[in-house]
Amino acid sequence: MTPEVVRRDLDTMKNHLKVKLFMAQGGEPTLCKDLVEILGIMYDSQMAKQCGVLTNGTLLTRMGDDLWEMLATRKMELRMSVYPDLDPAIVSFALDMGQKWGFFVRPQTINSFKPLFLKNDGSTYHGCPWNRCLCIHEGFFYICPLSTFFPKQFMGLPEHIDGIPIEGITDELLNTMLQRQHPLETCKICAGTRGPDIPWSQAKSKKEWMDTAGMTPELIA
Repeated sequence: MTPEVVRRDLDTMKNHLKVKLFMAQGGEPTLCKDLVEILGIMYDSQMAKQCGVLTNGTLLTRMGDDLWEMLATRKMELRMSVYPDLDPAIVSFALDMGQKWGFFVRPQTINSFKPLFLKNDGSTYHGCPWNRCLCIHEGFFYICPLSTFFPKQFMGLPEHIDGIPIEGITDELLNTMLQRQHPLETCKICAGTRGPDIPWSQAKSKKEWMDTAGMTPELIA
């Protein structure tokens, strides 16, 4: 998302939504050349008690002082998903930057994943932690980040079927979305964090990733 799109969406959403924590994440947010500007827009929206960024850490040593200054002066949080292939020196570097500049660094070691896909009647919606990980993306609001791309990429459904447009949003529409008791279309192929642990590995192709995540022809039949 460009800074202009983020500012446009937040100029509307800030009048309807307040959250405890507002994170820039991806994908990998440090790949975005406008990350620092976007973090500033997030902070200025006053939508959250705290803002921050979630990264896999691989590019942190290449980031400029403008990122550290942003995190420090706005008291933002740097969260790191620490996978087995991450150089431990990068974690030490991030902790050192946090101490030097004065912001909080939260590394989280991740050695396994859950299956991503599971054909079901949508019941994975109930009790799923994803359905309260609210997401703003390209002019639409979602209660689950996976629902931003599952319908179009894997289900042959309209791209925004599980979201609502931010333009023209009202408190009533937003509350209906937040309090919904029925599953999203996405839930019908989503495991919802259920299933056995899968040891961490780095997929070398989209097919390998889909196979590991549980995607089968029967899933979308």
